[in-house]
Amino acid sequence: MENNSFDINVELNIETLQSGELTHTKISEPGKFIQIGDSIYLRFNESLDNNDKASILVKVTDSGEIHVKRVAKSTDLASLLYFTHQKHNTGHLETEYGVLPLATYTKDSKVEIVNNPLSGKINIDYDLIYDDNVIGNYKFRLIFNA
Repeated sequence: MENNSFDINVELNIETLQSGELTHTKISEPGKFIQIGDSIYLRFNESLDNNDKASILVKVTDSGEIHVKRVAKSTDLASLLYFTHQKHNTGHLETEYGVLPLATYTKDSKVEIVNNPLSGKINIDYDLIYDDNVIGNYKFRLIFNA
């Protein structure tokens, strides 16, 4: 099994529309690109307040499914969301009070990776759903390069 790891720079922009309010989050951090078999992984941190960090892992499977895991130990929050082009998926948010089931509907997703030089884009437009209600619309734009 092939296992390649490369240092990358990650630029992540997330646009969130919740309750009529539009917010933007921008993350620019060093990270790692890892290929194991037919799956690729992008690992990087998100800087939080008080010098804390959340670790983020983005996995792209050979079938094009995208998994996003975010763990912020300082706030006792962890989420795992799955994205499949134009499909519903189940995921969850772990809090100190228990696990909340969340669902996603991926309106659009696109993954582009170039090997030489190593770079790529992962775009996901999705709805976040709790208890059969859409609680937010998201645009996830990740760009990386070695």
